[in-house]
Amino acid sequence: DSVTRQLADVFSGQIDFHRALRKGAVFSVVYETLEAEGEPLRAGRLLSAEITNDQKTYNAVWFQEPGQKGSYYTLKGDSLRRAFLRSPLEFSRVSSGFSDNRLHPIQMQWKRHTGVDYAAPTGTPIRAVADGVIDFVGWKNGYGKVVIVRHSGMYETLYAHMSSFGPGITRGTRVSQAQVIGRVGSTGWATGPHCHYEFHVNGQPRDPLRVALPEVAPLPAPLRASFEAHRADLSAQLALLRMAPVALR
Repeated sequence: DSVTRQLADVFSGQIDFHRALRKGAVFSVVYETLEAEGEPLRAGRLLSAEITNDQKTYNAVWFQEPGQKGSYYTLKGDSLRRAFLRSPLEFSRVSSGFSDNRLHPIQMQWKRHTGVDYAAPTGTPIRAVADGVIDFVGWKNGYGKVVIVRHSGMYETLYAHMSSFGPGITRGTRVSQAQVIGRVGSTGWATGPHCHYEFHVNGQPRDPLRVALPEVAPLPAPLRASFEAHRADLSAQLALLRMAPVALR
């Protein structure tokens, strides 16, 4: 399960795991196994992976210089770290999308839906999609329990209908990408447990599933030679795995 979650997180900027996976998708994965006295304890870090889905191939390798913060890159050296995650939940389904004219399930009136609803069981962790500062935490009318995060530049995200807030989440708190800021609930105007998620640019709501997300800087030139050698080893491992793939059925 931990490897699956890492895989979805690493490739979430390239593949929409909620909607885009197709029958016949093929995965090749290399990951650490932590052991004690020769017995496996648990899976560790995802080291490299390759996914072929809908006739397109995506790859990733973990690279970390000693004393530096590691990250995932493509085989070409492009960073896979996103300034923003595409979704605040690891696994869920979209129950209602962004719309200029949606029939409100409670008020039974046609209204604009300024975000995306992710249906999930009560208590499912909700993650901050990017580094930022908590701008609001509390009750907000029909949104119920809400957290609003202010990010660098012109971006702001909103997470609504929470059942509870994450530990230490108060106004002014600095949060990191993927940090749990709350849990799925049905507070406010909600017909069932879900996370209502909004993405604002200059104060205006944009479709979280379609908005262009900011890019992250590429691998610095001084590290390129070290990366090339590291990539060669992991590429060879992935090549072996292609001989015995497991297909999504």
